[in-house]
Parts: sequence; structure tokens; C-alpha cells
Amino acid sequence: MAEANKIVERILADAQREAEAIIAQAQERAAGIISEGEREAEKTRQEILKKAQDAAAERHRRIVSMDALEGRKATLAAKEALLEEAFQRAHKELEEMDTPSYQKVIRSLLVPAVQTGAEEVIIAPADQDRITPDFIQGINDEIRTQGRAGCLTLKIEDRPLEGGFILRSGGIDINNSFAALLKSVREELEPKAAAILFPPDGGNAKEAAPDG
Repeated sequence: MAEANKIVERILADAQREAEAIIAQAQERAAGIISEGEREAEKTRQEILKKAQDAAAERHRRIVSMDALEGRKATLAAKEALLEEAFQRAHKELEEMDTPSYQKVIRSLLVPAVQTGAEEVIIAPADQDRITPDFIQGINDEIRTQGRAGCLTLKIEDRPLEGGFILRSGGIDINNSFAALLKSVREELEPKAAAILFPPDGGNAKEAAPDG
């Protein structure tokens, strides 16, 4: 019986050692898994952090870009407003000139515009006290010395010319109203203003343009 007990005790001891070894291995493996998990977790955390940083940087870039774009839009709007105000003031000053100054401007526009010298000079009723038949006769005398017919005729029509005149020849009207002339001048100036606001090389404007 004693011998049997020894055998049982040895088997139990061996089993215990084997169990302890298995447990130790399991613990070591578990520790390895935990360590690997921690490394993966840290890697994931760093990736998330980088994505968040990249997203924040992109968001900042977009905000800066939009601010820059809005700034350029505001500048352009202000420039256009100043141009509008300047041309309105110029138009008003032209309309409100005294008669001698007004006639001088009309003469400077009419004489070079005349082709045959037999055209109709059309004015609005508001100008009939300043652009008179005598004034037109003076223009006729001048262009006659330049080899043109000198037969311009004055016609008053109810048109919203707001200064200036229309030169009619062969049923074709050439608009020399102040509004038309100022519009033509403005069309020449606005591209120059745009070139100042948006340089041809793009400058920072290219970098500041929003995506998509």
C-alpha cells in the first residue's frame, strides 16, 4: 500500500509540475499577447492621432483658403463699388456742366464722329437749350472746311440719353450718349482692376483657391 501511495504522489507531483509549466507558458503567451495588443493599440492610437492632426491641418488650410477667397471677393466688390461711384460722379459732372463747357465736350465728340456731314444729330429734350441749331451750324461750318458736306441736322427725340447725342446716318444710330461712352471707358478699366486684384501668375490666389 505504501508503494502505491508513493506512485500516486509521484504522478500527482508530475502532474502538478506539468500543470505549473502549462500555466507558466500560458501566462507568458498571454503576456506576449497583451504586449502585442498594447503595441497595436499604440499604433492605432498614433494612426488616429495622425489622422486627427491631418484633418485639423486640412480644416485649417480650408478655413485660411476660404478667408483668403472671401477677402479677395470683398476687395473686388469694394473696387467695383468705387468704380461705380466714380463713374456715376463723372456722369453727373458731365450732365451738370455749364453750357460753354458742355458744348465744348459735345463738339469734341461730334466732329470726329461725323462721316459724311449729312447725318442727323439726335438729342434729348433736356439738351435743347444747350445744343441749339446755331451750335450745329457752327459744327457744319467747321466740318465743311475739312471737306465734308456740312449738312448736319438737329433732331430732338424723347430719349433717356442723360447727356450726349446719337448720330444717325442711313438709318443707323451711333450712340454717343454719356452713358454709352462711360460704359465703354469702364469696360477698358475693369480688366485692369481685375489684373491688380488677381495677378496673371496667380500669386497666393492660386494657393488660396478652395478644392472642388
